[in-house]
Amino acid sequence: MLKKYFIFLLFILITGAELFAQPDFVAETKDISKAKRTHPYLLFDEAEKQTMLNRIKTVQADAELYEKIRWEGSRYLNAPMDMKIPEKNIHTRFYGVDEYRKYMNWHVEGALTLAFLYQMTGDKTYAEKAFEYAEKLCYLDSWINRAHYFEIIYSRVWPYNVKDDQVVFSYDITSSQYARGLSIVYDWLYPAMSRYQRDRIRGALLEKAITLVRGNYEYHWWATAYKCNWSAVCHSALGMAALALLNEDPHLTDVVARSYEGVWNLFENYGENGGWQEGRGYWSMQMEHSTYFMEALKRATSGKVNLFRHEKIRSHPCDFALFGLTAGFGDSQGEAVGNSSLINKLVAETGSTDAAWYRQNFIQSDGGIYDLIWPVPQVEAKQPDEFSVHFKGIDWAAMRKNFQPENITIVCKAGMNDDPHHGHLDCGTFNLSWMGHYFIGELKGAGYDEKYFGEMRWEYPKASSKGHNVVMVNGEEQAEAKYKDQPWKEGIGGKVVDFETNKSWDYVKMDPTNAYPGKELKQWNRWIILDKENNFTIVFDKVNCAKDAEIEVRFQPGVDFAVKNQQVLLQSGNSKMDMISVGNVTTQLKTGRLPKISLRVSEASDWHNYFSIVAKAKSGDNFIGTVFIPFNEQKSKVELKEVGGTQQLTCQLNGKVVKYEISENKVNRITK
Repeated sequence: MLKKYFIFLLFILITGAELFAQPDFVAETKDISKAKRTHPYLLFDEAEKQTMLNRIKTVQADAELYEKIRWEGSRYLNAPMDMKIPEKNIHTRFYGVDEYRKYMNWHVEGALTLAFLYQMTGDKTYAEKAFEYAEKLCYLDSWINRAHYFEIIYSRVWPYNVKDDQVVFSYDITSSQYARGLSIVYDWLYPAMSRYQRDRIRGALLEKAITLVRGNYEYHWWATAYKCNWSAVCHSALGMAALALLNEDPHLTDVVARSYEGVWNLFENYGENGGWQEGRGYWSMQMEHSTYFMEALKRATSGKVNLFRHEKIRSHPCDFALFGLTAGFGDSQGEAVGNSSLINKLVAETGSTDAAWYRQNFIQSDGGIYDLIWPVPQVEAKQPDEFSVHFKGIDWAAMRKNFQPENITIVCKAGMNDDPHHGHLDCGTFNLSWMGHYFIGELKGAGYDEKYFGEMRWEYPKASSKGHNVVMVNGEEQAEAKYKDQPWKEGIGGKVVDFETNKSWDYVKMDPTNAYPGKELKQWNRWIILDKENNFTIVFDKVNCAKDAEIEVRFQPGVDFAVKNQQVLLQSGNSKMDMISVGNVTTQLKTGRLPKISLRVSEASDWHNYFSIVAKAKSGDNFIGTVFIPFNEQKSKVELKEVGGTQQLTCQLNGKVVKYEISENKVNRITK
């Protein structure tokens, strides 16, 4: 019996290792061109099309959506085709307008809408006009975003796993958008097109996408930038184009294999529970682009190659979108992310009840074509058992009682300052939201301008430390791990040291010390406690620096505020919140303002107001506690004292006394 047990254990270990090993990308895709496929096949086939048509007949919501698409098709069908190609202007992010991209968007959407209607109706009138729109795109010399031409993008600071010596910029995420769109148009229009028409679109996909990259991957910076959304977007579109052309160009299986590899490697850089360092908006963007390719690849291999089964996707398909709500860090946003068809597809492929609950409660239908192709699946929408989460790998954390707005939500981040594209110098920051408002939040910035991704990035208030809810000593801001043409500096950033969630209260401890150059700030630990039972928050900072140095704990309010004595009243409409500060050093409150400005010519400048707790450092550890509590006419009191090496913070609120003991290793709550 014992021998059988060891044999079984060995079998589990071996098969488990194979299950989670990196795939053989070439071997798994080399035979997909052997069978001739009948168009359409990328996203649906004839049988699935009939299922869609039956739903349109029997399901009111689908019938209404189809009617909307049909009317949109009428607009494209009746529109004149005399739109002139805009002149080349590479300074679109200075002038704030991109007419060339508007031109491309109009034509790709026209082609997609009419091609879909041809599939649904068989009416070749739709197909003929769809090709006219597609040919307008085929005629263009390039599909590249004007802001990504050499003159503009050359000065960019390149992300992780990319060499500094970058000089080729002939294929980008915007090219990918149109390559993906025309691949789908090619698939849907194929039965109605002449040989000339097929070759016209096929030639464009080869000239403006595939042959620009195939055999030259080493010259395209995004090809190995597996921590950057560009990698997923660009690889996915190339894979889609190759899959669309397999009947005519079966040798393009090498492009499919490389796209499979690129998307797989990017997924490997997700945190173990789905976190993505660039932020939730860029998670959504890359996931959407990837999903089209993932579906087409799964279909081409009869389900044998299924990226939806990648462990990071299968186990946590929408966790970052759901539990990361209100985490508007970096260049992303804290609101709900992910279009409805994307979330529908992820729910359908994974069966995640959490993701279904997110879709049901936070995502509205986009009302587009893909909502018919990937409708709301029959998966139970179940509220999660836990609401707070530590996103391991990126070291973000979210603490909440539930998703109801009357309860405070805290999201915070540590992690590395090694994302020169979309990261900010904000290690240790947090957002506090309540009643649908960010009482403490992020600076609202304008759209990207020409200099935002270069060396000037860290001077922008939105990306700098001074525009975040962090600590500064003598004005010293955080450092970045990567500067233009400079070697990477490893270990620049911080970490979540401890995270604990309970029924009544949560806390997180962050150590952002290594995010700073170390000249002024020697050590900083931040504890954030969310008292879910009493609906208030404690931000507790321990700062070590030179005696008499100025310590500033800065806060960026997202609502109106007024400072009086040692308190701040924050207010949005009838929702009011008090901020009370205490410390083992003498503190004072000060206010200031930062310019809200973009280098775009059309953007008007404005101000963003902030407030700070400022203290003159004493020898040893400096403790500053800040309490945020919904306003009550009964005055709240906060006291801080040290007892046997433990900092005890006592809050008197609404006739109740709550005491927290904070030490290096533990936080305890004592309630009277």
